[in-house]
Amino acid sequence: MPSILSSEATFRDQVDRLPFMHPVIFLSLFLGILLVFAFQYGNPIPILVIGALPFLFYAVVKNSMLVFLIWIGSSPILSNFVSINLGAGIPDLTINRIAASILFLVLVVQMALGQRRLQKLDAAEWTMMVVVLLMLPGISASFFPIHSAQQIFDSIFTPFIAYGLAKNLITSSREIRPMIWTLGIVTLYSATFGFYEHFTEHSLFTKSGVLYWAEEGIADRIQGPFPSPSALGTVMVGGVVFFFYHFLNSRSLWFRLFSLSVLVIHTFTIFWSYRRSVWMGFVATLITLAVVEKRVRKIMFWAILLLLLFFTMNWENIVGSEVFTKRFANVRTVNDRWNIWLTTFEIAKAFPLFGCGYGNFGHYYDKYFTFMGDTVTTKFAHGIKSTHNSYLRFLSEGGPLVTIAYLSLLVIITRRIWRLLTGRARHKFASRVEIMVFVGVFVTQYTQALTTDMVFFTKYPAILVFMLAGVLSHMEPGDRGAGRVRNLLVRMKIR
Repeated sequence: MPSILSSEATFRDQVDRLPFMHPVIFLSLFLGILLVFAFQYGNPIPILVIGALPFLFYAVVKNSMLVFLIWIGSSPILSNFVSINLGAGIPDLTINRIAASILFLVLVVQMALGQRRLQKLDAAEWTMMVVVLLMLPGISASFFPIHSAQQIFDSIFTPFIAYGLAKNLITSSREIRPMIWTLGIVTLYSATFGFYEHFTEHSLFTKSGVLYWAEEGIADRIQGPFPSPSALGTVMVGGVVFFFYHFLNSRSLWFRLFSLSVLVIHTFTIFWSYRRSVWMGFVATLITLAVVEKRVRKIMFWAILLLLLFFTMNWENIVGSEVFTKRFANVRTVNDRWNIWLTTFEIAKAFPLFGCGYGNFGHYYDKYFTFMGDTVTTKFAHGIKSTHNSYLRFLSEGGPLVTIAYLSLLVIITRRIWRLLTGRARHKFASRVEIMVFVGVFVTQYTQALTTDMVFFTKYPAILVFMLAGVLSHMEPGDRGAGRVRNLLVRMKIR
C-alpha cells in the first residue's frame, strides 16, 4: 500500500487517508463552530459562512473545477449577502475573497504535491506581478490603507487570481463548455432581476429595496444583482454575444427562437441601465463584431436601417423624452468631466512617481482644482471624489509606472486576441463563441473605463474578463502563415 506522501498515491487517495478530511469530522467541526458563534452573534450569515469554510475546503480538494464554476455562477447574488465584518483593522470576509483565496491555496498545494502541473507563466502573468508590486506604494500612501487594500484586492488582485485559476483549471473543451454556459445562466438571471426592477422600481438586493441610482432623475435605472448599472451592462453585453452566436449556429429551430428572445431581453436590459458608458460599450462591441465577422455585417446593416426608420418616424417623441434630454443631450456632465480630468492631471503632476495614494483623489481635488473658461455649471464640479476615468485614476493615485504596466497588460491581452481572430494563432480547445464573448466583455469593460471608475469598483465584470483571458491563453501557432508559404511555393512551382 503506498504511503500518503508517496508518488504512487493519487491526490484523492492522499486526501481520503487524512483523518481530518473525513466528512464526519467536518460535520462535527461545523456544528461546534455554529454553536460557538450562535452564543456570540445574532446574525446567522457569519455563522453559516464560517461554519461552512471546512466544507468548502473539502469540496475544493475533491473537485476544484466544480467549486470554481459555482463561485462564478453565484457570486453576483451571494456578494449581496455574504460579507462578514471581523472588526477594525481586519479585512472583511466576502464570497469573492473566500472563494478566490481557498481555490488559489488548494491549487498551490496540489502543485506542491505534484498532483497538478503548473501551466507555464506567460507575459500577461509576469505583467500582473509587476502591477501588483507597483500598486503597493499607492496602498501604503492611502489615508485609509486597510480599506484601500481591500478595494484593490477585490477589483484588481482577485481578477488576476481568476486568470491563474482559469488557466490551470480549464484546460480542455470538456471543461470550457460548462464554464461558458455558467456565464450564460448568469446573464439570464441578471436580466430577469433587471426586468423586475424596471417594472416594479424595487430592488431585491438593497436594504431598503430602493434602487441606488433612482435619485439621478430616471427612476428605473436598473442594476440587477450588481452594485451599479455599469456592471450589469458589461455582463449583459457578454450575454448578447453568447446568445447571438447560438442564434446563428444552432440547428434547433426552438433554440434559435429562444436565443432570439434572449437577445431582445438583454438588449432592453442594456437600454434600461440608462448608462451612457454601457451604451458606448455595447455599440463598440457591435462594431467589433461587424469588423471581425462577415456574416454579422448584413445583420448589422438591416438593424441600422430599421433603427434609422424608427428614429425618423418618432423623432419628435424621442427628442422630448426624458432619456434623450437627461442622457443624450445633457452636455453639463461632459463639461464637468473635462474639468475633473484637468484636475486629475494637476494631481498627477504633483505626485509624479507613485501617485497621491489610492482613495486620496477626493482629498486633493479641491486643492488642485482647475478649469477652462466658464464650463463649471453646477456644484457637481466641486468636491468630486472620483476621476470618472479608470486610466486617469491609475495615473493620479498610483502614478505613471503602474499606469504603464496596467496598459501594457491590456495590450498583451488585446494582441493575443487579435492573433486568434486573424488566424495567426489558434486556440487548443476554445471555439469562436468563447473568443467573441471575451471580446464583448473586454471591449465593454474598458470602453466604460474611459468615463467611469469601474475598473476599481465593479468586481464581477473584471473577474469575467480575466477568467476568460486565462482560458484563452492556451494558444498555438495558426495556419495562416503556413498557408502563405504553401501559396508561394505553388506559384514558384515548387513541390
